[in-house]
Amino acid sequence: MDYVSSGIGKTDFLQLRKLYPLFVFSRVSWENRLDHLYIEYEFWTGKNSRNALFFRPSLKVYGRPIEKGSAEWLDPFLFQLGLIELISYWKATCSPEILIQAGSLAASQIKWWQKLYLKGLGEFFFRNGIERDYPGILHIECDSAKQFRPVEIFSLQGNLIPVGGGKDSFLTLEWMKEEKENNLCFLLNPIKAQWDTLRYFSYPLDQVIVVERQIDSLLLELNKKGFLNGHTPFSALLAFLGTMLMALYKIKNYVASQESSANHPTVPSESINHQYSKSYEFERDFQKFLADSLCPSFSYFSLLRPLSEIQIARLISEIPGALSVFQSCNKNRHCGGWCGHCAKCLFSFLIFRPFVEAQKISGIFGSDLLEKQSLFSLFLSLCGKAEQRPFECLGTEEESLAAASLLWHKAKATGKKPPVLIEKLFSQYPHLLMTRNAIQATYDLVNTEHSLPKKFLSLLQKNVIKKALFDD
Repeated sequence: MDYVSSGIGKTDFLQLRKLYPLFVFSRVSWENRLDHLYIEYEFWTGKNSRNALFFRPSLKVYGRPIEKGSAEWLDPFLFQLGLIELISYWKATCSPEILIQAGSLAASQIKWWQKLYLKGLGEFFFRNGIERDYPGILHIECDSAKQFRPVEIFSLQGNLIPVGGGKDSFLTLEWMKEEKENNLCFLLNPIKAQWDTLRYFSYPLDQVIVVERQIDSLLLELNKKGFLNGHTPFSALLAFLGTMLMALYKIKNYVASQESSANHPTVPSESINHQYSKSYEFERDFQKFLADSLCPSFSYFSLLRPLSEIQIARLISEIPGALSVFQSCNKNRHCGGWCGHCAKCLFSFLIFRPFVEAQKISGIFGSDLLEKQSLFSLFLSLCGKAEQRPFECLGTEEESLAAASLLWHKAKATGKKPPVLIEKLFSQYPHLLMTRNAIQATYDLVNTEHSLPKKFLSLLQKNVIKKALFDD
C-alpha cells in the first residue's frame, strides 16, 4: 500500500505509523579526507530493511587541520550527533519504534533523548494536530553491544562560537574581541550574513570552521508527497555539532548566544516553545548530558542568557555599522536582506527603532515597517492581541509593548505623531501602554537564571551598563 496524504495531520500520522512502524539508526561512518572530515549516517524506515526508505545524510567539516590523535575519541560524539540528526528523518513517518543499531544507550540516556524529541518537536506536533501524549508515540530500543563512555580530553583551551549571521552572535563576537586569538568560529551551511559578520570582526580563515550539512534528497521528495514535516530543535543540532568540533580541536568553552526571551513558550496553554532548544531548560539538560555522557571537561553556556531581546537591540545599536552587517530574516536568509513582511522583520524593526534614527533604519529594512497598515494584524500578534503568537524566534509580548510604549512616549515628548501601528495599537488598547517607570524596569531587568562561568559573567557585567531611557 502506497502512502497518499489526506492533508489532515492526525490522519496522516496514524496512516504513516502503520506503513512505517520501525525507524532504524543503522550506521555512522567517517573518514579524514584530503581537505575535510566526511561523516555519513544511515537511517531507514519501514516494516523491514528489504522494502524500506533509506536515508544517508552527510556532513563535511572544512577548516583547520584536525589535531593529531583527536580522532581517537571521535566516535561517541558522532554517535550522539546522529541521534539529533535522526529527528529530521523520523518526523516524516513518526514511526512508533526507534531502533538504535549504531550504538547502545543507557536507560537514563534514552529518557534524556525522549524528552528532547518530544519537547523539541512540540511545534511540529501542535501544527500537525498530533498529541504529544499520544499513547506509545515513540519508543526507543537499542540493538548493539557497542557502548560509548564519557571521555576525558586534556589540554583544553579557547572558545568555540557558533556564528549564525544574526544580531545575537554578532553581539557575542563584539564582547569577545579581547579573546579573539583564542576564539574558533563555526558556520553551518554559511550564508552571506555569516561571512559579513566574520569580515566585520576581521577573523582569519584559520580561525573558522565550516560545516556543510547535506540533507538526503529523499526526505525532500517525501515532503513534496505530503509526508509529515515541520520544525525541529535546530539549536540542539548545533550544540551536538559544536561539541564534536570541540573534541576535534580541543576547545574548552562552547559560547552560545541564546537570550532569556527564548525561555518563554510560544503556546503557553500547551507548554510549546518554538525556541525550546534555545531555552535555559535545554541548556541545563545539555550541560548534564555533556558531563554524564560525553566529556565532563567541556563547558557549554550562553553568554547572553541574562539579557532580553530589547536589551540586546539597545546594545547593538551603539556599535558602529552593526545594523548593516547582520541579518535575522528567515524568509530572505539565503538571498540576503530583510523581506519587510514577516514577524522577524517587524519585531526586529520595532526593537531597534527607539535607538536608531527613522530614516537610517528604514533604509536598512527597505521601508518604515511601523507605518505599514498591512502589518497591523502581525503587529497585534507580537503584542499579545491575537489568537496565536508567530512561531518565530522573537521576544516576549512584554518586550514588544515596552518598545512600542517607548516610541509612543518619545513621540509625545517631542510633539510628533507616533508611528501608525503604534498609535493604532494604543488607541484600540489604551491599557497596554506602559508607564515610563515600567518601560525602564523592563529594559533594566537582568535574568539571574544562567550558567555563566565567573570570567564570562564579569565580561557581561562590564558591557551591560544601565542607561536612562528618558531625559527627565
